[in-house]
Amino acid sequence: MNAVELRNFSFTYFGSDKPSIEVENLEIEEGESVLIVGKSGSGKSTLVNCINGVIPHMIAGDEKGEVRVFGKDVKTSKMHEISTLVGTVLQDPETQLINYTIEEEIAFGPRNLNLPKDEVRRRVAEYSKITGVYHMLDRETYTLSGGEMQRTVLASVLAMEPRMLILDEPTSNIDPQGTEEVFSLLREMKGEKTLIIVEHKVERVLPFVDRVLLIDNGKITLDITKENIIKNSDIIQAAGVEVPEHFSYARKIGLNTTDIFEVKKVLRERGIQVDGIQRRRGEKEVLSAQVKVVTKGGREILDTELKLMEGEIHAVMGRNGSGKSTLLKSISGLLERRDFFITEKITALGEDISGKPIWYRGKYMLYLPQSFDLMLVSNKVIDEVKYSMKHRGVKNTQLVDELMKKFSLYDVRDKDPLILSMGQRRRVVMASVMASGARILLMDEPTSGQDYYHREMLGRELIELKQKGYSIVVVTHDSNFAFKYADAVSILNGGKKVLEGPPEEVFYTSEDYGVPQPSSFLLRCR
Repeated sequence: MNAVELRNFSFTYFGSDKPSIEVENLEIEEGESVLIVGKSGSGKSTLVNCINGVIPHMIAGDEKGEVRVFGKDVKTSKMHEISTLVGTVLQDPETQLINYTIEEEIAFGPRNLNLPKDEVRRRVAEYSKITGVYHMLDRETYTLSGGEMQRTVLASVLAMEPRMLILDEPTSNIDPQGTEEVFSLLREMKGEKTLIIVEHKVERVLPFVDRVLLIDNGKITLDITKENIIKNSDIIQAAGVEVPEHFSYARKIGLNTTDIFEVKKVLRERGIQVDGIQRRRGEKEVLSAQVKVVTKGGREILDTELKLMEGEIHAVMGRNGSGKSTLLKSISGLLERRDFFITEKITALGEDISGKPIWYRGKYMLYLPQSFDLMLVSNKVIDEVKYSMKHRGVKNTQLVDELMKKFSLYDVRDKDPLILSMGQRRRVVMASVMASGARILLMDEPTSGQDYYHREMLGRELIELKQKGYSIVVVTHDSNFAFKYADAVSILNGGKKVLEGPPEEVFYTSEDYGVPQPSSFLLRCR
């Protein structure tokens, strides 16, 4: 029996003049595992929302054609009927948690099905054990890490005992440890349930899927078995999806394997050199920070140092809770002193700014949170840049036009920044940084939740800033991004720096501290 059938289907959101998704024919067999890839905005989430009933029951639009799930017509079925067949896990687990404890969260769905108390208890016990949260059923959901949250959400979805699971970028907002926990669970479920996984981490998901669908501009442009991914890797990458570097090398040398060590072996046997990565660590120190942070209760959460050189991109990595964001907030002055005891010695561009307020430190540095939209305060792009200059006491009207053109914002200078694309909004923030006169940029998780296309765009923007003499600290979980773009990497563990140096050195032992070795490093290391 087919788990999913789409026939001559299209869906157009109200207000849009073209369909977000168009599918002539799609069949997914029961028990099959399918990976869906495509860049942001390609139509992936729209497709899965048509399958799980969110469209049309919760999101309306112009719908044509037919969608069936286990033989039931999604359009004419009740939403509660579909939810017993299809469970969905979203990319941000926090948005799916609505109860106080893990136990209450897992029990919530079965209780709403009016199941007997004994059956509810059975499901809570069974699925909390499967997902590894049984030992902490009484934990408050707001205290959980990203990985623990996602496992709790997965347990609550499994407790409904659906025949199909849809996972829409389930690891995009959690750290590598949480990511491995989720993937390990999916590995065990392969064959037991129909799995539809939307995910950017192609290399990690490939071992436990049967098929790969590529969606580009609202259409399925590729539908292949996973064995054919190497020969189609160039098509997938051209559509804005990250393909591991060794996939491309395998295709070029006619090798049909995704095993990086096999590819590496053949490359060496044939004398083919893998391209090196140029790095440059400046000689002039622009930031030196020694920071110790202790809670009012006496628990030490950070005791480390960071040195940043001129024109350098410095990646800070480590597990969740290792102190990465605390370090950035301490340096920028954003950490609330009423909540912590802070001891610091911070020098920026030769001046001791220890104990100085945020506005004073802003002369030298700018902190960019993960949700950089919070930085946008004006109704026009041009006013955003002018505000930054005025706030920092910079007077140079010519600079405004120069920055508008440099960051390709001149044509949208009178538009509200919040209606622009993500890439454009980030360029507005970057232009504001340059307008402010600050030479040091502190970025907290800028790669989180970003697809390959937008990560590459960010990387190019950072390289451009670096070439102009700006110095950048980037907190990230993305090992491949750090290896490709960083000149230096520091790894924190338990609030202390345990490794620092060039990426080629640091990634040799990074896994000891919860930071996975990037495939681009493994391809090059001896």
